[in-house]
Amino acid sequence: MTQQTYKGHCLIGDVETTKRKAKNECIRQLTKERDADSNTESWMVMFQGRYKPEYWIILLIKKDATLKSIDRTLRDLWLECCDHLSLFTICGHRFRSGQDWDGEDDQMDVKINRIFAVGLTGEHIYDFGSTTYLTFKVLDLVLYEPRGLNGIELIAQNDQPDIRCSVCGQKATLIWPEYTSDEFFFCQECFEERDYDEEMSLPVVNSPRSGVCGYCGDDW
Repeated sequence: MTQQTYKGHCLIGDVETTKRKAKNECIRQLTKERDADSNTESWMVMFQGRYKPEYWIILLIKKDATLKSIDRTLRDLWLECCDHLSLFTICGHRFRSGQDWDGEDDQMDVKINRIFAVGLTGEHIYDFGSTTYLTFKVLDLVLYEPRGLNGIELIAQNDQPDIRCSVCGQKATLIWPEYTSDEFFFCQECFEERDYDEEMSLPVVNSPRSGVCGYCGDDW
């Protein structure tokens, strides 16, 4: 069976790549663009949609960052809509956001250098109602410092998938989440031809949470 190719870009150097080649391309660009520092170690981690693998990112994360800072970054990049709870599952252990009914503190304050190792895999979920499921894999430990808030940098990401209007086949820009047929994605023209309330529509955005709950991405 032919393996699906999911295109994207290494954001360091703005170089085209694919999900399968992204790790090596990111290392190549880091080597070209930055000086390695033997006193600095950072994790290179890929996240993808568990049921939507066409959505993927690679984060460069300082070695002693916390799960909480990664959760915040995932929310900012891909997930946040209504301040839902979230959860990491790693090697059978669960690390949740927020407090439980007994007032126990946030379990995501743990530093990842106590947990992570190259090849480690795990799961992140956001929203226990309309849930978005992500999986992740620690790809490598490299000698480059992240350039970003909280010691985390987005260094590669999928290109926006080619989503087409369910009616005319043109590029889709809107999602009608209250659909009752197979018409779900719309271009602006086809949407306007229907008696739908535009305030109830959602934009097509580059995220595995596109079309879910009230998620609108950064540009809406």
